Amino acid sequence: MKVTINLKITILFVTTFLFVCALFVLLGKVQIDSHLTNEQNRQKELIEKIIYNLEKKEDFSIHDYLLSQSFIMVENEQNKKYITTKGEKVFSVNSIYGSFSSIIYHNQIFFYVEQADVKQLYELNASARLEYLFLLSFFFSLILILFLYFSVLRSLVPLKILKKKIKNISIGKIEPLSEYSQINDEISEISFEFDYAINKIQELIKSRQFFLRMIMHELKTPIGKGRIVCEMLDDKKQKERLVSIFERLELLIDEFGKIEKVLSRNCQLNLQTYHLSLILEQAEDYLMSDDFYQKVKITYEEDAMIVADLELFSLMVKNLIDNAIKYSDNKSCEIICSADYIIVKNIGKQFKKTFDYYLKPFVREYNTQVEGMGLGLYIINNICNLHGYNLTYSYEDGYHTFKIIFSRLK
Repeated sequence: MKVTINLKITILFVTTFLFVCALFVLLGKVQIDSHLTNEQNRQKELIEKIIYNLEKKEDFSIHDYLLSQSFIMVENEQNKKYITTKGEKVFSVNSIYGSFSSIIYHNQIFFYVEQADVKQLYELNASARLEYLFLLSFFFSLILILFLYFSVLRSLVPLKILKKKIKNISIGKIEPLSEYSQINDEISEISFEFDYAINKIQELIKSRQFFLRMIMHELKTPIGKGRIVCEMLDDKKQKERLVSIFERLELLIDEFGKIEKVLSRNCQLNLQTYHLSLILEQAEDYLMSDDFYQKVKITYEEDAMIVADLELFSLMVKNLIDNAIKYSDNKSCEIICSADYIIVKNIGKQFKKTFDYYLKPFVREYNTQVEGMGLGLYIINNICNLHGYNLTYSYEDGYHTFKIIFSRLK
């Protein structure tokens, strides 16, 4: 089970909520018991004062006196009857002036006066009862907890946005976080710092792209002039050789441009359906090797049709073949084409590290005499991923086997 920050915060606040409820219930019971005890003692004193005043003052009114002591009379006869019959009479004082009792009903204490011709029930004025203040404190605490809970969750919203932005970066979609410019907390500050860092990285990527494209443009100018000069040569053999060299240079520059787009994730695939044989022909053109079929053995179990970007997929196959030939012990390789995959095999020594290690950029086998920058497998894997295909590797009986599986990645 995935334990998220939201879940942890929810558990924390639910626990706090239940704890506060339990605490208030316990304190409420203690408060009610204390209130009832104090009120009983108070009513005992009231009875003594009432009897004393009745003895000293002929015009003394019990009703007026009780009203002055924060009591109100229960007017409803049905409620009066129900309370006096169902309530618990905690004490009673009988005198020549009548009977005075304290009755507890539903955690409330009532004062009951019975005289010859009058029976009156009094209760504490609501404004004077402490339980209302207690309940007000309880509800205020719950509202405060709920406010803090939703406030903390709202503070986590920029974190969710940040997660979404990071996912979008992997597909080359970069969006600003300006919608949180008015929020001023630590998570928002992280989001803004991340946004700032991404903008700087974007600027660096644009600078690199501009620099590479400028170099490629500047290289094409002397190549174009060289080809014009070649056309002026009288020696046909030298002319063809120089034209071939300049064409290869142009092809290499175009290849660098495609690789730059792939590695910067700034590449839109032109997907169409092609035969594997056509893709291999294009890869052969990219290699520009006169002895291609002396070095490469191709077996078609089926000349299947696959969905691919012809230029990029051919470039990937070209790099795979080029790597297989360069690192082979006999400077050759074998290609097997099927409906579900294409395999490139070559004889060689087993890798000293795991296959994942060689998929990283600028990584090459140690103590090798082969020239290169160590970008071959990195480029191959990136183009494969762009198409949604899977690149696998195995080593068996002295053969390196690279397989491109055409089924979509899961």
